[in-house]
Amino acid sequence: MKCNSCNKRHATVHLTEISGNEKKEQHLCDECAHNLNNQLVKMPSPTDILTNLINQVAPEIGEMSKTVCPACGMSYLEFRSSGRLGCPMDYTAFKKGLVPLLDKMHGSSQHIGKVPSRAGKELVVKNEVLQLRKELDKAVEREDYEKAARLRDRIFELSGSDDVKRTLQQDR
Repeated sequence: MKCNSCNKRHATVHLTEISGNEKKEQHLCDECAHNLNNQLVKMPSPTDILTNLINQVAPEIGEMSKTVCPACGMSYLEFRSSGRLGCPMDYTAFKKGLVPLLDKMHGSSQHIGKVPSRAGKELVVKNEVLQLRKELDKAVEREDYEKAARLRDRIFELSGSDDVKRTLQQDR
């Protein structure tokens, strides 16, 4: 078979291009194939393909991949691959990527579990009020107004102390 381009030499390179339902074949000699290869746009490297994929699929990872903790030198991608932070400063350095991750994993980025006894009564009450507010929002959403009224009254009861009122106002 002769080269489709020069019609002189024997075709050793066979290219097939499929576009929709249309199939286009080219049979080229080594020299014409080499010339065509120099004219074609270079194929992206696997790194370029992966970078583009990351940027499209997970924009925060693409942006955060450049972030490095100034204290320990750990990158955000190292954290994502190992699942462990390197130092306390990582929480600040990776905050933009951590908050959505924590929300996805735990349903909240703020701790609402048990409070150490030495933390004081204010913190315990504050956490309980925050939890009651979430329940109140859900009750109103479900149109369970009787439960919403009970929750509202409990919130007012707990927020009666001036210390708790001050703390709750600072959080808003």
